[in-house]
Amino acid sequence: MTSAPVSLLRMIRLAVTVALISSCSASEYEYLSWKSDMYNGGRSYGKPPQCVDIPEDLRLCHNVGYNQMLLPNLLEHETMAEVKQQASSWVPLVHKNCHPGTQVFLCSLFAPVCLERPIYPCRWLCEAVRDGCTPIMESFGFPWPEMLTCDKFPQDDVCIAMPQPNATEATQPTGNPHYTSLFVCLFIITL
Repeated sequence: MTSAPVSLLRMIRLAVTVALISSCSASEYEYLSWKSDMYNGGRSYGKPPQCVDIPEDLRLCHNVGYNQMLLPNLLEHETMAEVKQQASSWVPLVHKNCHPGTQVFLCSLFAPVCLERPIYPCRWLCEAVRDGCTPIMESFGFPWPEMLTCDKFPQDDVCIAMPQPNATEATQPTGNPHYTSLFVCLFIITL
């Protein structure tokens, strides 16, 4: 009798996913509004969160597919100067192409899309980027940073992702135009 609750859960997840995909297919960004009691996920900021334009000189995330980001960001950088300074050190890693999701992962933290509720990267995306990029970082004498510990990211909640590289054609909806255009809209959001 446990299959009925599992089926219901799958239907709910499908409905939420369709709602998220629909919100991203509009010509302008129409984000779903979440009413959260604690906007900042329990973190305390020195100043209230606000939406700001992603500046052209934030090279890591300027061409990421959306124009505004949340500040303070998910790494608790409170000023754009701090974001630019910290993000600039990651640009060379993105250019090394150590994992196709590196920019998506990093920009979800340095320049998170401006929503009422922050959306963190999926744990599996963090792990895939970490596993792909750590050897390159270590060859230059840098360990994977503590601030990017993958265990702190969600695995069973709404999160920023990309198509999983091990997904088969049957499980990866590549023919769905909403799915393939999600990166331009918001990245791919999964449950």
